[in-house]
This record gives sequence, C-alpha cells and structure tokens, in this order.
Amino acid sequence: MNIKRLILANYTDLKDSHLQKIVAVAKDFDVSVDKEDAANAEVIFGYVNSEIAQKAKNLKWLHVQSAGVEHYIAPNFGLDENVILTNSAGMHARSISEHMLAFTIMLMRHLHNYVKGQTAHNWQYLGEVKSVYNSNIAVVGLGGIGSLYASHCKALGANVVGVVRTAKSEVPSCVDKIFTADQLDIAIANADVVALTLPNTAETTALFNKERLQKLKKGVFIINIGRGTAIDQDALIELLESGHIGGAAMDVTTPEPLNKDSKLWDLPNVIITPHISGGGTLPLTTDLIVDRFIDYLQDYIAERPFKKVVDRKLGY
Repeated sequence: MNIKRLILANYTDLKDSHLQKIVAVAKDFDVSVDKEDAANAEVIFGYVNSEIAQKAKNLKWLHVQSAGVEHYIAPNFGLDENVILTNSAGMHARSISEHMLAFTIMLMRHLHNYVKGQTAHNWQYLGEVKSVYNSNIAVVGLGGIGSLYASHCKALGANVVGVVRTAKSEVPSCVDKIFTADQLDIAIANADVVALTLPNTAETTALFNKERLQKLKKGVFIINIGRGTAIDQDALIELLESGHIGGAAMDVTTPEPLNKDSKLWDLPNVIITPHISGGGTLPLTTDLIVDRFIDYLQDYIAERPFKKVVDRKLGY
C-alpha cells in the first residue's frame, strides 16, 4: 500500500498542539517533520529551499507559511510548474498592520529619536509633532494587510485612500476613496503618509522611482512593509537627506539583510526593522497560518478546489 506523506518543512514555530490538529485531519497521511522525507512528499507545508523543491518529485501541493512567493516561482528555484502553490496571504495582517501603525506614530512623534536620546542620556525637545487624526494617508496595496492598516488609521480619524490593481465595484469601508493603479499619482499627491504593502512583481519593481518620489508632498512619510524592490532605494536616500521626504520606516530593504555600509542605517529620519513585521514569533500569527493550512487540507482531501491558488504570472 502506498503511504501518503505530509511533510511539515522548516516551520520553526510549530508547536505540538498545532501538529496534533494537523494529524487529526490528515488521517490518511504519514505526517513527518523530517526534511529528509521530502523526496517522497505529496504535500509540503512550510518553507522549502531549492534543493528540497527539486528533490520532491512526487509533490502535488506546496503550501507556504509566507504571503510572498517570489522565491518559489523563480525559474531557477526548481518547483515543478504542475505543483499547486498556495500561500498564507492575510494571515499576517494583524501583526503587520499593527507594526505599520507603530511605524506611523513613531515617525509622526519622533519617538525613534527620543529613544536614541534616552540611550545617550540626552533630555532634548525635538520639535513639533504630527497627529494621525485628520492626516492624509494613502495605502498602496489594499489586500488584507493594507485594509487592516487603513482601518486602524481611519479609526484614529485619518483621511484614508486606497490604491488597488483593478477597480472594485464598491469602496471598502476601511477607506474614504479608492483609486486604481493607473491613478496612483493622483492618490498619493496630497498624502502625509504613503504606506506600501506591495508584493514583488514586475509591475511593482521600482514603482516608486526618483521621479515619483520627487512628486510627493514635501515632508511626507513613507512606510514600506511589502518588498524593498518597490522603491528606488538610492533615490529614497537622496530625498531623505535633502528633507523632501520627511522620514521613512521600512521592514523591507534591498538587499536583505541591508548592507552594513548603507546610509539608511544612520539617517536620523529612518526606522529599520529586519523583516519581522509578519509576527513569526507572535503565537496568533502561527495559529492563523496553521488554521489556513488545515482549511485547505480539508479541501485537498475532499478533492475540492482551493479557495485561492497563487497565480504564477501575477506573482501572488
């Protein structure tokens, strides 16, 4: 008898309670956490590298715990084009949206520089601050993450607009107005904060080039938690140094890790976190990711279509 193998690969935050929930559903599977078994895997859940992907000749379905999938669909990665690819988009939204809100308030109130002052035992007033209330915030990318961040800002009294790839029939309740990608420059023209939650695709690469960054209102704050490739980083540095851009807070950079000699590290109007906003160590995030996988696993076992499959041409 052929034994189906379900491999939980490279999932460091998985607890016994999560494993037990999966095993209870995967009754006809031999569940393993040993990456050496990947060559026999029919289903893999977690992070995999190119070596594992190329060894897994029996693989039918890969469910990754991240939202971003650019590594898995790259031509040199080796994942067979017939393998169904699903992701955990939206499961990180609670953690990332709160990270973005923290970024917003830190930039507006100079909190990152007050922390530096505390470290230096320096009691110094750093000048006028801004408020989320009545500010203009443009959220570029209104998926699960962007929508939740928009809701947070709107609840605090901000005027919020969203930018989406394709038109929606109704304006979501999380924003006051919605724009399509071809209206991007209109959407961001008057923004006090521009927040990017974009995936890494051909369409988003260098979307915020020097020309677009120069058009932004003087003193604007930029927040990026999508992918570093969305911004021309050299142009960003130049405009941060000139003061045209008031500040930037980034959980993503180009490259990653950010080069130790990058000017971004030392600019006083920049906050950097090392791609941790997704809350890999936040129990809630892991719970949500596991629940998403189990939901899809039930569909897989019942031979039902998945609710959402990664479109490899779009990149998400």
